[in-house]
Amino acid sequence: MMTRVISPLLAVMLLAASPAGAALAPDAPVMVAAAKRKPAKRKPATPVPPPPQEAAPATPAAPVTPDVTPPVSATPESGSTGSAAPQDSGSSTPSSEPSLDFDLLTPESEASAGLLDPNLQKDLETRRTMLKLHQGLGLAMAGGLTAATVLGQIQFSRSFTDGGGDNRSLLAWHRGVVIGTSLLFATVGTLGILAPDPVERPFQWDTVTFHKIFMSLATAGMIAQAVLGILATHSYGEITEPKYATAHQVVGYATLGCVAAGIVTLTF
Repeated sequence: MMTRVISPLLAVMLLAASPAGAALAPDAPVMVAAAKRKPAKRKPATPVPPPPQEAAPATPAAPVTPDVTPPVSATPESGSTGSAAPQDSGSSTPSSEPSLDFDLLTPESEASAGLLDPNLQKDLETRRTMLKLHQGLGLAMAGGLTAATVLGQIQFSRSFTDGGGDNRSLLAWHRGVVIGTSLLFATVGTLGILAPDPVERPFQWDTVTFHKIFMSLATAGMIAQAVLGILATHSYGEITEPKYATAHQVVGYATLGCVAAGIVTLTF
């Protein structure tokens, strides 16, 4: 027991006497106290969790392309078969691709059916029929007018220039041909005027215009001939009869010339 007490005291004294011990003298009690302390049992160190790492910035997601399906015609074209496109799992409405089987040219029967309006086509057909009658009866009228002019000239020569007396044997023939020709002339003119013309045309100086001008003059001539013929008949045996007959003859030739010019303009 004594040895345990003396040994530390001797050690302290030796350290105090040494130069190095002078520097450590103030701390000697601490060292003695430290020598007396039993080593404390240390608890195992608890591992410190590493600091939480910062979350990496999220990479932008790739843009999602929406499902766009081509428009589908409500009424499929005739003769074409459309194949249904595969449906997307995310889309709720079915879609189909348009068919590429189509014709650029419409069948001739269908194309010609819708070219003309039915009313317009009807008017054109009516006009064609009436103008054909106008042409045929017009040629017959020109022949009758020529015959009436020839008969009138012979009758005029027998009555006023030959000096062979008052021979009026051809007057009845002349009158009958004139009446028939006048009826044909009126019919031809009516067909030409009443023929429908559904297509609007600007005015221009063409053969049709000259034909109308010549036939208008011929119409005036026919009316004048009828008046002069009646006046010549009613003035039979009077001094004015040759005058009316001569005027009737001149107007007759002029009328025949206008009719001929009207026919020529449409022929050539």
